[in-house]
Amino acid sequence: MPKAYEEIVEFIAGGTSPDSVAAFKPSDAARQRVADLIELKKTSALSDDEADELSHYLEVEHIMRLAKARARQHLP
Repeated sequence: MPKAYEEIVEFIAGGTSPDSVAAFKPSDAARQRVADLIELKKTSALSDDEADELSHYLEVEHIMRLAKARARQHLP
């Protein structure tokens, strides 16, 4: 199963514009994966790999939120 944050990395690597950054939304599969990881964290212990995946996703999501805010400043 691909890591939830890999699609964000692919999005950035593919080249972006302020419009595409502002409009970016993770796929349903990525959102579900993160929701599953959060639920696992609440109800049982995550494996080290799962904990790392969730941590990386949250870091990348924070960067994307900052990028979206900055991108909106560049939109007409």
